[in-house]
Amino acid sequence: MAPRSRRPPSGDERTARAAASDTARGQTTIDFAVGATLFLLTMAFVFAFVPVMFQPFATSQSDPLVADRVANRLATDILGDPSEPYVLNTTCTTAFFANNAPPAGCSYTYDTASDHPNLALGVDADTTINVTVVDPAGTVVFDAGEDRTNAQDVITAQRRVLYDGQSYELYVRVW
Repeated sequence: MAPRSRRPPSGDERTARAAASDTARGQTTIDFAVGATLFLLTMAFVFAFVPVMFQPFATSQSDPLVADRVANRLATDILGDPSEPYVLNTTCTTAFFANNAPPAGCSYTYDTASDHPNLALGVDADTTINVTVVDPAGTVVFDAGEDRTNAQDVITAQRRVLYDGQSYELYVRVW
C-alpha cells in the first residue's frame, strides 16, 4: 500500500470536493421556505375551522331561529286568533303577561309561574327569554320573562301587532 501524501489539495481538487458536497446537500433554502409556509398554512386552517366544526354541538337554542319562531307564534297564534294574524286578543294577552292560566279560547300552556313563559312558548328551560310589548311612545306595556339588563349575546325578533285597536311593537329576546 502506497503512503498517502499529506499535501493540501490543489485548486482543482477543492472545486471537485465542493461540487460533490453541494449535490449531496439534503435541504435548500427554498425547500425550507416551502415547508415552513405549508406548516403555517395548516396551523392557520386548524385554528380557523376546528372551533367552527364543534360549534353546533356547543350552542343552546339561543339563536335567531328561536327568537323568530317565538315572535311568530305569539303574534299569530298564542296571543291571538290564527285567522287574524298580528291582532292580539285582549283577554289572552292580559292573562299571558299576568302569569295567569289561559282563559277559554287561548292557546298557550301554563303550569306554574316558575316556568312561564318558556312552557307557554315551547322553549327549553335552559333558554332565557323575555317578551315585551311596547307602545308607539316607547313605553313598556307588557313584560314577561327574565330581566335582560345584564344579558349578553341577546338575539331579538320584532313584530308589529294590533292590541285593542292600536299599533304596538312585540319584542322577543332570547339569550
